[in-house]
Amino acid sequence: PMQLDPHAIHIRTDGSCLQQRGYRAGAAAIVVYPNSVTGTSEQILDFGFVASTNQRMELKACIEALRWIVDNAPWQGVTRVQIITDSSYVKYNIARAPTWRSNDWRNVHNEPRMNIDLWKEFLSVYTSVGRRARVRVTFHQTKGKKELDLKAVDKAAKTAAERGGPKIDRGYSRGKIVRSALPGIATRLEATGQTIVIRPFTKKIMPRTKGENRIKFDVFSEEQ
Repeated sequence: PMQLDPHAIHIRTDGSCLQQRGYRAGAAAIVVYPNSVTGTSEQILDFGFVASTNQRMELKACIEALRWIVDNAPWQGVTRVQIITDSSYVKYNIARAPTWRSNDWRNVHNEPRMNIDLWKEFLSVYTSVGRRARVRVTFHQTKGKKELDLKAVDKAAKTAAERGGPKIDRGYSRGKIVRSALPGIATRLEATGQTIVIRPFTKKIMPRTKGENRIKFDVFSEEQ
């Protein structure tokens, strides 16, 4: 279970994307102060975009929370800030991102990573927090939204997405998407010289790569 330090500042973050509303998106963050600091909780972030994705908004909320720490720290008696997200994408890729960076933003399968622009931004501000804010920042994942603050930040992110806004997420590229014809979870297909019949259903242009696209497809038949 998630362990929170009662002496630390806690920041709950959340992102939201409304596919039925043209991928209108938003994000929010709420800070909860320990008893040693004046104040109880306050919403510190609230912004919307014309279009984006849920993963990008979850990551963007954490980036802006880090910027808020740099701009507002230090706090007397506080040496730690805990950022709480419900995004497994953010939590589990924080440790992987430096390796992607050293490998030209590719994973162990030599595939280009998504959201490179935001991960670059994240690593830049994350590494500057200790030097500029003089506090230690750790990330934690929570499942579900049972606490009042978690419910509040979820509502704020959805409200921001509903509202949208004039901001344009320059790193977002929806690509061409149609419904998959086959049920089940997508798995990697190892190319070993076989002949296959495929039906592409997602094509995304990968930014900052040389003519590469990210394609998902259904395999209808395979001859080996």
